Amino acid sequence: MRRPSALLLLAAALWTGAALEPASTQETTLRVSTIPIIDTAPLHIAIAKGFFKDEKLTVDTTPTAGGAVGLPALAAGAVQVAFSNSVSIAIGASQDLGFKIIAAGSFTGAEPPDLAGIVAKPDSKIATGKDLEGKKLAVNTRANVIWLYANAWVEATGGNPKSVTYLEVPFPQMLDALAGGQVDAAFIVDPFLSAGLSSGNVKLVGWPYNKVQKSIPIGMYAATEEYIAKNPDVIRAFVKAYNRGVDWANANAGSDEWKKIISGYTKLPVERLEKLKVPPFEKVIDPTALQPTIDLMKKFGLLRGDLSAKSILYSTVHRQ
Repeated sequence: MRRPSALLLLAAALWTGAALEPASTQETTLRVSTIPIIDTAPLHIAIAKGFFKDEKLTVDTTPTAGGAVGLPALAAGAVQVAFSNSVSIAIGASQDLGFKIIAAGSFTGAEPPDLAGIVAKPDSKIATGKDLEGKKLAVNTRANVIWLYANAWVEATGGNPKSVTYLEVPFPQMLDALAGGQVDAAFIVDPFLSAGLSSGNVKLVGWPYNKVQKSIPIGMYAATEEYIAKNPDVIRAFVKAYNRGVDWANANAGSDEWKKIISGYTKLPVERLEKLKVPPFEKVIDPTALQPTIDLMKKFGLLRGDLSAKSILYSTVHRQ
């Protein structure tokens, strides 16, 4: 009998549905917990521009009210990557949940204006932490980075943090809560901060981050040590694509396409983003810039024992 030709073998393989493509062409789906705020712009840009697709990744986002909310899902394996904040990640790491920071997200500015600020109604007499004693301040979640720096700002401006009532309100609803009188002030982030200030419905009270520390690593992406160990190539591919989003965001901030992408996931009208000022996004984190936040956590009772910032930074984000 004659041996079948290569062409016949190829046809047979196609007919039977055999997988002829190498495994490397298959896409990996990553479920990513995120928050609809300006800090996550590079992620959404990388999705919109196809940077993850270039790395054979499909990113499926799950929005949450705050970074602390997404971390239980990360610990349980319901998501593989979570956008969170330094405080929530450090708490989880101290509890042996195996959290590692794999990519930088957002830093505060060296000088105001910043990416987050405390606002109140235009006729409010609140101007310092002392004025907030006995009043209600909106934070997205308690025991996270917003809550921590709110406490630190109240103390730094003459007030007693224990005399302030901190109410949990999602960022998109903070301006409504302020207008409706449910809270007396709100520690709110962009783009909602800029939208509120440009509307004239709120006034700026203070810049808590900048008052306490300059250029703070605030938002960042984390994965578990277990997932990283099993999928190092996936993590590197995610960070590579995400960092392309960082570069694009920094180079095109304020452009029509940039505003369209931001509007798409925050649900804010494009015209509300006209005056938005954003500090440059970063791709690495210096442990010495992160350590003061961890030290502040110990001061306000969020952390027991010692924790090194370097110990929670994975190689893809760590600046030596």
